[in-house]
Formats: sequence, structure tokens, C-alpha cells
Amino acid sequence: MAKRTHEAGADVMVRALLASGVKVCFANPGTTEMPLVASFDRVPGMRAVLGLHENVVTAAADGYARMTNAPACTLLHLGVGLANGLANLHNAKRALTPVVNIVGEMPTWHRPADALLAMDIEKVASAVSSLVVTCNHVQRITHDVGTAVKHARTKRVDGGSVVTMVVPHDTQRLDGAFDAQVIQQLLPAAPSAETMEAVELEFKQEEAQCGASSRADVDEAGAAFLRATKKLLFLGSAVCRDDASLQRAGRIAAATGCHLMCENAFARVDRGAGRPALRRMPYFPDDARKELAQYSVVVFVGCRVPVAMFGYDDNKRESQLVDFKKQSVFQLNDTQTFVGMLEYFEVKVGAASAACQATPPKTPSMPTGTLNAAKLCSAIAALQPEGSIIVDESLTSGGMYWDISAGCPPFSHLTLTGGAIGIGPPLSVGVAVACPDRQVINFQADGSAMYTMQALWTQQRENLNIITVICSNGTYNILKIEQMKQKLPQVGSAAASLTNLGQPAIDWVQLAGGCGVKASRATSVEEFSTMMTAALNSSGPYLIEAMLH
Repeated sequence: MAKRTHEAGADVMVRALLASGVKVCFANPGTTEMPLVASFDRVPGMRAVLGLHENVVTAAADGYARMTNAPACTLLHLGVGLANGLANLHNAKRALTPVVNIVGEMPTWHRPADALLAMDIEKVASAVSSLVVTCNHVQRITHDVGTAVKHARTKRVDGGSVVTMVVPHDTQRLDGAFDAQVIQQLLPAAPSAETMEAVELEFKQEEAQCGASSRADVDEAGAAFLRATKKLLFLGSAVCRDDASLQRAGRIAAATGCHLMCENAFARVDRGAGRPALRRMPYFPDDARKELAQYSVVVFVGCRVPVAMFGYDDNKRESQLVDFKKQSVFQLNDTQTFVGMLEYFEVKVGAASAACQATPPKTPSMPTGTLNAAKLCSAIAALQPEGSIIVDESLTSGGMYWDISAGCPPFSHLTLTGGAIGIGPPLSVGVAVACPDRQVINFQADGSAMYTMQALWTQQRENLNIITVICSNGTYNILKIEQMKQKLPQVGSAAASLTNLGQPAIDWVQLAGGCGVKASRATSVEEFSTMMTAALNSSGPYLIEAMLH
């Protein structure tokens, strides 16, 4: 018979999370979450990481899961705390990242009083969550946790894998009982407290299945693919972060002559020498349409058919980036079967025995002189060590990095997925917690870094191996580009003020120092190279403010 331990509901919740493979909690708690905070001391095994803003907490959980394929949890204070973290939960939703939010709530008996901090948490959570669970009964906590984690670990092209649990204060304090058998039934491959490998194994076992309806879709797509001369295999983030699937895509490219492409806003792509060469879909809609229009057959695997980020022309009203009338478009997007569908597709197009199309090694040469955006891209690519993880929120400054870094030693590349800026520094926190033995480099735009600069404090507190490179150009450059694209009238004083970050100038060296992070400022490539080399040879976080001209 399964062991049942009677203890406070908060303790039961922590035990259930651990039994479900959740070992890290990124937290910004308040009064209603204090029983859970106390449980982290009573129940060993959960690593608790404090963030000084909820958007730091939620992005950190996203970064952790992108690297492990296993969910971390967040601990947030009531609806207001959840609301503060929504922007980066939106990014996690678009990244198809498994995240389990734990949100404290007023005691059930106090909710009718409509206290000042009362809010409809379930409604707020529904904006970003594919499942919302309210834990009103202490006897069901183990089941609620198991259900939430199982749901989060299910990849969904539509709706994402963010789950929110609302936990009233009295539920945390009442006497309950942890039932390990419930977790075993809900999550038969749930990992032990000692290992995460079982989580990744379960993902691959679940996805290796390809049902009859999926096979029919693949049969049709494969036949069209073989007939076409110009064809594209478009890989979603759920596929791009699986090494076996990337190798499979490389074999398909070698056997069929197709091109490979990933989303512009991808969650994670493992890139570099020896790995398949992927094109990155252009950001602006006209460029993306032109790029995609050259293919008569496009097969999308593990992602939605992309649409324009914004609508520009009210007369044309163009949202789609592919032409469904002129192109044959196939979507292989059954939930849970991305990997299996691609494996079956490989067989259908006769690529299973082909050699993988691999990117040749080519480390970019180091430029010289005054820093600008292009030189900074080259310098980072030239210096980044093998196995690096590049957290890229460089935005306009990093436009050339994708092509420049193509032949670098193997590395992982993460980007902003949902368009809600302010993800880079806290995403780096989660990545570094997940991969403490790898070098994390946050290639970061200056304006968006200000949204979540509190992450620097967490980086220092946890002694995380993160180098932050600030692209200091003192402007919201993307807004200036958008202004030109929309053909708005000549810039006046208001528009100039709302796109200028230079009055007063942001001093990133002082800001980092205030959080305890070592920092320096570079105005030339030579200075940057010296500082970057020193940072790579030291431990703990470091920030370099790169002054771009």
C-alpha cells in the first residue's frame, strides 16, 4: 500500500511537486504563500530562488524549462503578483514551455469579504494558462499537483503548456496527506528526486508515437514533398530543441534537397558546426512573405503556420505569410507526436539512411576599432566558447548575429518568443540554474533590459555563470524603424522623446554594481575583447556595457 503521510497541505504540495519531477521554485512570495515558504524548509529537495519582481520569476521558470524540457514552478503572491508576471508568462506560452505557477489566494472563508488585494485570479490566469486548477480541498492536493504537472508536460501548439494552480491560504494550513500512488498513476514515468533524465525520456516516449490519422497527414505531405522542386521543411520550437529531431531534419534536407527554416521568434535552437543549417524566418512581414513565396510546398512541423507580428496596411489587410492558394501547405502538429511525425516523414521521403546535412565550422574573425552593432555580433561569435548558451534579446542590434554565428562551435540559442520585451536577464537566470556547467551569454538590448534589471541581483545572489552584454545605443531603435515603415509624419518632439533613452543616460556599470555584479564599459572592439575574455575566465555574473556607435 502507498505510504500516506499526514501533514500540512503546503507540505503535501511540495512533496507532490518533488514526486512529479519539479525540483526548482522561482519565487516572489507574500503573506498568503508563507505556509509554502515554510514547507521548503520542512520538506527537503526543492531549490527556492528569489526574484525581486514577478516578471523575473516567470521568465526564469521559462528559461529553466527550455533547457531541461521539464517544468519549474513559480510562487506568486495573489492575483497582483500573477499580473506582474504575465508578460513573460505570455512569452512562455508562445515558447510552448512547461511552467507550473503556484499562486496564493485568500482563505476560502475570507474571499467573500472582498479584501483590498482580492482579485479574480482564475480569470487573470486564463489569459496565459492552458489549465487553471483551484485547490479548494486539501485532500485533493496530490491529485491537483499531478494533474497540473502532467498537463504542463504536454506540448500544445495552440494554448501552450503554462498551468496555474490557485492555492487558498487555509488549504495550505489544513491537515492533509501525500499519496505517492496518485502521482505514480498520473505520471507513471515521473522522475525520482535524484534525476531529471526520466522526464526527458518520457517526453521522447510520448512523442515517438504517431497515430493513424497523423500517418495519413504525413503520407500526403511526403508525396507532395517528393514531387516538388522548391520545398521547405519549417521546424517549430518543440522540434528545434530536440537534437535527434534536428539530425533527422538534416538527413531530410540532404536526401531531398529541401531547405530548413525555423521561426523568427524561436524558443531554442541548438546550432553551430556539425549541426543542420537552418534559415531563420525574417521578422518583417514583407520580407517573410518574399522568403516563403519561393517554395511550392511548405511542411510545418510542431508549430502554427506563422502570421505577421503586426498588421500594417489597412487596405490590403494581410495577416498570412504563406499563400494557401498558390502553395501546398501541410501542418504536422498533432499534440504529443511532433517527434514521431517527423520520424515517419523521414521514412516517407526516403531520408532515413542519408548523411545529415551539417554546417561546416567557421569561426568569424575578430574585427577592430570602434564598436558598432555589426562588430559586436562578430566579436561575441568569435569569443563564445563551445557549449555556450546565448540568450538573445539583442533586437535591432543583433540582426547580423544569426548568420555570423552559423559555423561557431556547437551552442544553444534562445530568443524572445512572444514579443513581450524584458525577458533576457531573467531568462538567463533560469538557463544558468538549469545548466550550471555551461557559459550563459545574455546578448541584450538596453531598453528592454530595464524592464527586468532586478534579475542582476538574483544572478549575483545565486552566483550564476552569466555574462550580460548590453547593447548600449541609448534609443528604442525598433520604434524608429516602425515609425518609418508606417510612413508616419516627420518626427516631432514628442516622438523623439518617447524613443530616446539618453536623457538621462542609463549607466549600466553603476546599475550592475548596485546589484553586486562586476561590470565594465567598452567603446572599442579591443576593449570588449579584453573584458569578455576576463569574464569568461572568471566565475559568477559579469556585465559589459558595449557602447555602440
